[in-house]
Amino acid sequence: MVRYSDPEDCIDAREASSRSRSSDAEKRARLREKNAHLTGSAAIEAAREVALRRLDVRAHSRAQLYSAMTTRGFSSDVANEVLSRLERVGLVDDLAYATAVVNARFAGSGKVGPALIRDLQQKGLPSDIIQQVLSDMDRDDAIARARQLVSAKRRTLAKLEPHVARRRLSAMLARKGYSGSIVTQVVGEALNEWADEYDETPYL
Repeated sequence: MVRYSDPEDCIDAREASSRSRSSDAEKRARLREKNAHLTGSAAIEAAREVALRRLDVRAHSRAQLYSAMTTRGFSSDVANEVLSRLERVGLVDDLAYATAVVNARFAGSGKVGPALIRDLQQKGLPSDIIQQVLSDMDRDDAIARARQLVSAKRRTLAKLEPHVARRRLSAMLARKGYSGSIVTQVVGEALNEWADEYDETPYL
């Protein structure tokens, strides 16, 4: 059975949704105004609570926590004071956080180089920290991870023409940040290996 809706009902629903969004925005504005008027230890404790709630969920960079506090109305001075205190007790550590992000991205999706840089920049990490953690990455580890990524694609590429498989594998590794030399080496090795197994002419 076809159900027909009353246009007036649609209008009422849109108005209710609009009022809800407006109400939420007003609440956030009042909260920012309230926080902005806090001073001394009251401001520090309230801002600290904002940061700790974020940290209860997962680790954050200093820049992310700074943004969380200042967008809620706390001053830069208050946010920086809170962050300094959290750094002293080890709850905020950009180097450790960046290292954890790099390890997770590398192990999970296989990202390296430029792809990792973009992820770290989005988290507000400073360039010196980014360069430090990336410089610790070993080329042999990157090649080994690229081989794993290529191997995982083997089944889906089995029926494709060699030049198509090469293009897709190369594009996949390039998106993940692998250098041209690693892409050429790993893809070439894989396609030649697959060709040998099926007694076919090598792709290279």
